[in-house]
Amino acid sequence: MMLCGCSSAAGSASASASASSSASAQPLDTDAYTAYTASLKDKKTPDSYYAAVNSTYKMDYSDNSNELFVMDGTMEVSGIAANQPSAHTTQHISSKGTESDLAGDYYGGRLYNTYNNVNYYEDMSFSDLKSSLLVPMDAYQIPQASIASITAEKDQDENVIYTVKLNSDAASSLFSSRYDSYGFSSYDGYQIDDSTITDTFSKEGYFIKEQADFTISVTYKSQAVKVAYSSYVSYLKQDASSVSISDETKTAEAQYVNYKDIDTSAISSESQIDDTAESTVTDTFKKRLVGRLDYTDNGDGTYSDTFNDNESYTIDFNNKTFKYTNYSIAYSYSWKGNTGSMGSCTLVFDSGSASSGCEDSTLTTIKDVKTYLEMELYYCGLSLEDLQAEA
Repeated sequence: MMLCGCSSAAGSASASASASSSASAQPLDTDAYTAYTASLKDKKTPDSYYAAVNSTYKMDYSDNSNELFVMDGTMEVSGIAANQPSAHTTQHISSKGTESDLAGDYYGGRLYNTYNNVNYYEDMSFSDLKSSLLVPMDAYQIPQASIASITAEKDQDENVIYTVKLNSDAASSLFSSRYDSYGFSSYDGYQIDDSTITDTFSKEGYFIKEQADFTISVTYKSQAVKVAYSSYVSYLKQDASSVSISDETKTAEAQYVNYKDIDTSAISSESQIDDTAESTVTDTFKKRLVGRLDYTDNGDGTYSDTFNDNESYTIDFNNKTFKYTNYSIAYSYSWKGNTGSMGSCTLVFDSGSASSGCEDSTLTTIKDVKTYLEMELYYCGLSLEDLQAEA
């Protein structure tokens, strides 16, 4: 329809909230808003992180036709505090039956990017690099006057979750200024029918996730169109990531052309592989492990990837486990039980309890292994919660 772009696809954003904000709003909880303000004011600024983003637009037309646009991406970055960030980014876009892939390295104020097998560079600030992922990555404090209702709760990991419903006028303004990458606010009849924004902060004080859901009405070519928009940004490995770009890679990227000199005829709008989502998250993950991440399908329900000669990942769908092996030492994470283990050491993530005799270094690696699986899922445009829901 009205959407075009050059980035990523994936298949797992949540649907927008169901009730109108004006109809369902409760009086503003000033205590919750005070806590929300404090969380934003006191949030930590990480020097490094791994982030995953996703945005989904589902357009339903009055003639009963529909279209879907999905973008997912990742960014791993370090060196932020010294104002010398180095980053690796990926994006995948699925739009109107076409698939596009981008992967880039960012250093020295320049992005070296590959777009559907075409290599180019573009000078940009780190702020512009974040904006290129098409989803707001920085936390934003919503003014109190814009909020119809706000609630605060803690999850089992002691993360604090703020759920905000917006006033209708404020929702229209905030969507157009913060989320509307494709200009829906310029269409006739633009209005926001529903909106929910959920921000999550860790017990350590990091901003770790934002989920935004909007239901939008517009008119396009005399048709009424209902748009369900959903986006998220999710952070892992804050102050625990490191991006290193080898001299060999830099030498190769020095041959890239300026984006203004791209031979556009060389850009294929079609992906070389079928990346469309399957009927289940599990089957989508299997397909994209091979197509996006070059895993080997072993034919017995396991998929594996070997790197650095001595390290490997194995995903066992029969037993719903992810295994990381380094030389002869194997660490395992069960996404069905949300538990990790190495030898006789077992960690139960839901309760935080561990078996006696576990060394701190072993527990740290077990936690890292869970993060490794989350990263593989994010590269495939999915999340651990998606996978666990089917376990």
